Order: sequence, then C-alpha cells, then structure tokens
Amino acid sequence: MLSSRRMPCSVAGCLLFLSFLISSHAAAQSANQTSGNGSAGSSSAQSAPGQTEKIPQPGELGSPFPEDHAWRHFALELGGGFVPVLNKGAGLFSHGFNVTAGVVDHVHPRLDLALEVQYFGLQGSSKYTDIYGFQHSAAYSNTDFAFDFAASYALISRGRNSPYLVGGIGYYYIGSVPPSNLSTPCSSGVLCPTNLVNSADKLGFQAGVGFRHRLYSDKDLALFGEGRYHYIASASSAFGQISVFPISAGIRW
Repeated sequence: MLSSRRMPCSVAGCLLFLSFLISSHAAAQSANQTSGNGSAGSSSAQSAPGQTEKIPQPGELGSPFPEDHAWRHFALELGGGFVPVLNKGAGLFSHGFNVTAGVVDHVHPRLDLALEVQYFGLQGSSKYTDIYGFQHSAAYSNTDFAFDFAASYALISRGRNSPYLVGGIGYYYIGSVPPSNLSTPCSSGVLCPTNLVNSADKLGFQAGVGFRHRLYSDKDLALFGEGRYHYIASASSAFGQISVFPISAGIRW
C-alpha cells in the first residue's frame, strides 16, 4: 500500500526534471547560435591573415600618388660650351662656342629622345691684300645653327649617376663669311669684295658620349656634360667639309 502511494510522486518529479533539462538545453543552443553569428560577422569585416590592403594606383580614387600624365615624361634642356673645329674645310673657321636648347622625351629609364636647336658661333680671320699692296687681317664671328634629332642611351638605367651614349642626325645652316679679297674700286673709290662666301645648308650627323647626375633619386632633374662629334657635309665648294666637336654642359628639368 505504501509503495503504490509513492509511485505517482516519483513519476511527477521525473517529468519535472526532464522538462527542466530540455528547456536548459534549448536556451544553451540559442545562446551558442547567437554568439556564432556575431563572431562570423566580425571575422568577415577583417582581412584574411597575411593579406595586404591594395593601395589605389595613380589616377584611381583615393590614390596617394599623383596621376601619371603623359606630359610628365617630357623635360626641357639648356646647355652650352666650347666648340673646337676639327676639320676646318676651306680654313674659314678656327673655334667658337655653342648654346643648346631642346625638349627631351623620357621614353624609357635608359632611352631619351630629344629635339634640339644648337647655335654655333664659329670664329675666323679674314686676310687679304688690297689694290695698293697692303695686307689686312680682320677677325669675324660666323652664325651657324643645327636643328637635330638625337637619342641618348644611359648605361645605368635607374642610377643617379650614369654615363650615356648619344647620336642622331641634323640639319645645319652655315652663315655667310666676310670677303677675303678686294678688287678694283667700284664707284667713288669704294673697294669691291670678290670672294664673299654665301650661306649654305646641308645635312649631317652627330655622335658622342656624356655623363649625367640626377639631383634627386625620384626625379629627372639632372646635370649633364658631354662631347659630340658633328660631321657637316660639304655645304658648298667654298666652305668644304666641316667637323666640330662641342664640349658642353647643362641641365635638364
């Protein structure tokens, strides 16, 4: 009789205990799912280990670099120096000076192309004997121009100091030369020149070596010094063939 009375109480207690376990397990699963979603969201916001953030390139939004415009490849050039005359042709020139200005295109770390205008002030001396037998000598400065297209190749591509080779073709203008002889009087006792050498123009070529020093490692601002051999084709029968070797220095920026 006693045992039959205790059974209902034991069954009721077991049922209450089971319901408590089920509710506790369901709450634990819900909490784990919530925490899992939160950790997944935070991990997706972070980059994967070992992966670096991509930096926007020049021209892209947010890039820290200036946009790489085509005109940034160009530079100006200015130089000058002394001009020895190697082949004097008809002997009308001895030495002189030059001034060079140009535009340089940095097409490659090693290769530059340039359009240049060079002024040569070649010196000469005119000697003659007048109709009375007196000898005279008069110095003069000739005006000559070279319009050339040249290419230079740096032996060290990205170094601040580098020797380079240079060469190209040119169009040369040789100015007129004062007369070196006088003849009989023309009118009012004025002596007339007999062998004035008129101006002429011819093609030619050039080749040489140089050295450049960049003032900054990340810019093209540079100082240079070079020597170029200029072969000027026979401009006329009076001038003959002329060769000059300008030794000049300057700056490109």
